[in-house]
Amino acid sequence: MFATRRMGSTRAGVTWVARRCHVVKPVEGAAISTERVLHGEYDVVVVGGGIIGMATAVEVQRRFPEKTVAVVEKELTVAAHQSNHNSGVIHAGMYYEPGSEMAKCCVEGVELMYEYAAAKNIPHERVGKLIVATTEKENEQVDLLYSRGVANGVQGLRVLNSEEVSEMEPNVAATSALYSPNTGIIDFGEVTRSLLRDFEAAGGVMRFGFHTATFENTPDGRVEISGRELLQPGPTKRIQARNVITCTGLHMDTVGRQCGGASNPKVLTFRGMYYQMKPEFRNIVKRNVYPVPGGGGIPVGVHFTPTVNLDRGNQMIIGPGACICFDKEGYKRTSFSLRHVWSYIVANVGFLRFALGNFDLSVKELYRDASKKAFLDQARKLVPSVTDDMVEESFAGVMAQVFLPDGSAAKDFIFDRKMLKGTTLNLRNAPTPAATSSLALAKRLVDLAEADFAWKTASA
Repeated sequence: MFATRRMGSTRAGVTWVARRCHVVKPVEGAAISTERVLHGEYDVVVVGGGIIGMATAVEVQRRFPEKTVAVVEKELTVAAHQSNHNSGVIHAGMYYEPGSEMAKCCVEGVELMYEYAAAKNIPHERVGKLIVATTEKENEQVDLLYSRGVANGVQGLRVLNSEEVSEMEPNVAATSALYSPNTGIIDFGEVTRSLLRDFEAAGGVMRFGFHTATFENTPDGRVEISGRELLQPGPTKRIQARNVITCTGLHMDTVGRQCGGASNPKVLTFRGMYYQMKPEFRNIVKRNVYPVPGGGGIPVGVHFTPTVNLDRGNQMIIGPGACICFDKEGYKRTSFSLRHVWSYIVANVGFLRFALGNFDLSVKELYRDASKKAFLDQARKLVPSVTDDMVEESFAGVMAQVFLPDGSAAKDFIFDRKMLKGTTLNLRNAPTPAATSSLALAKRLVDLAEADFAWKTASA
């Protein structure tokens, strides 16, 4: 009996194993490929569908028309973040260190942007700008900006006294101001959408819903990018390219690390809240009115800007603030990620040194973000007649900023070059004036790509 039971269990065991090891045969006539899915092979893949990424993709097509180009973007549209949530100001170039890439790209980018907008019938206006001193001490900043702008080649700058400011803008209180006639306004989101149309018309391929996870070299020297739809566990998407250029805005450091770059510097994000004048008060000023720059390198300060935005309509916006985000894409005050706070704030030596060195500024920005009155008190330094009931909430943007180990805000674009065995170029830092500079910055990125990847034109 014992032997019989043992044999019975053995037979049962054999049956169980056979079921578990059963080989499933394909159904005859089924047509789904059993090969690993690859979503395309290209000469160049640009990662990031913001204004810089799209401008770069178009620039590659313009200079190397024989190359196949794709753009991968984690969102389902272009210009989902910084490119479409900003003041819409075309900056003339007086803020930036003479000789820096930022200064050169801004001054060149201004004219390229005006030319492109005119050619594509994108709404824009050269309204000008006043950078206003409200105390005698701030007059020195006006003179400094004038000297820096002249050194950068900014055209038409003039220093105005208080009477001249009042003639131009009767509601503005100033001891002096720097007048920049070449500063303008535009809808950078519409510029990006126009670049998308140019890109696809020239044969470019867009891959939306592609949130990158890994970048790896293949045995034949290509780069394979894998990812998946945002917030989804699968399926994995894969795309291959001979060369990769990344321009990923708020996530420049994350993608840089995915490409084998360093963990630092990190890209910290700040929420910029905007208010807008109610319709009957929109004409309180007629041009951009800015304060002189604040301490520490950020922010540019709460300012008045007329807009020509196709999504939000023509407004007179006031902002932005510069409140540190507690999540990477912290559009809401309640957005919070413990991992983000630890990695980007607590363990970020550069930012901690900045915050301690500018403690008063840091605390005030948090308070202004939470208090409409405190926020508008900044605006009233420029236009004293503004009252709280003239203003309503508008939108929020999230801005990227890199802090260097010494606690200073990075004052120039940063590039990570020749990553992944020389196949990949990463844009690591591109704060304001990146949108203004985008067409010129795209030319600079393609210059670097041409040098790093040994690209040759078809005629060469």
